[in-house]
Amino acid sequence: MKVGFIGLGTMGFPMAINLLKAGFEVQVFNRSQGAVEKAVANGAVAAGSPKELAEKVDLVLTCLPMPEDVAKVYFAEEGILAGAKPGTILIDHSTVGPEQNRQIYQEAKSLGAHFLDAPISGGPMGAEAATLTIMVGGDKQVFADALPIFQVLGREILHMGDSGSGSIAKLINNLLVGVHTAALSEAFVLGEKAGLDSRQLAEVIKNSTGHSRMIERVLPLIQNRDFVQRFSIDLLYKDMRLATELGEKVLVPLQLTKLAEKMIGEAAELGFGREDIAAIIKPIEMKADIEVN
Repeated sequence: MKVGFIGLGTMGFPMAINLLKAGFEVQVFNRSQGAVEKAVANGAVAAGSPKELAEKVDLVLTCLPMPEDVAKVYFAEEGILAGAKPGTILIDHSTVGPEQNRQIYQEAKSLGAHFLDAPISGGPMGAEAATLTIMVGGDKQVFADALPIFQVLGREILHMGDSGSGSIAKLINNLLVGVHTAALSEAFVLGEKAGLDSRQLAEVIKNSTGHSRMIERVLPLIQNRDFVQRFSIDLLYKDMRLATELGEKVLVPLQLTKLAEKMIGEAAELGFGREDIAAIIKPIEMKADIEVN
């Protein structure tokens, strides 16, 4: 199976490398040529456009930051759908809304091609270690055909249902990421301001009912004042907006989600958008005139 990969960012690049390590022939395309050159040095073949890439492979994977990036790569004149052949499998690992997935699904189907939405969770470390969680929406037989590719990239691979189902699952996961991170930020600023040592407080919470995986991921970065981007505030803010839009569409009130979205948006507006989501704590610290360490 010849594979194409578009979007060689912090997640996409190690995923493409893992496909190369597994012995697949991989064509790559990326807006930044530096990443393409690194992939070619590892055995990939550079394509001149998404269309050219899709013409040469059996399966195309995309991993892009924003919905508009996905739309451009699929629907542009030199986009993937312009080059997709009958039987080509298209897989998007980006986090977008389910309606966008369904639009691509229908367009691919009209061409005799196939589309799966397959957003991922696990961060850059999970991408490098091939331990990602992959949540997939689309036709079950196409999922089965693509499973050997997914098994190279991830550990937990779940078919969630029809087209768009993978993205719904991812938005719900990231909704919880946003709410948990906003909540733990408030909690540890409160503890610091009230005179507690954050490391002792963390030990208490880790052995109590208030613990969450986000405390393990975010708190050490806060304590070390390490806000280098792994998963940026801008991207989480985008995901929170998509989650609230989904809630409005299906008539589910999301009060906590909207409040967390507002807090995350405030951090972005204050100039922290390109920092890691651990920096969501910064506006709270600023208001409380204290720093958690």
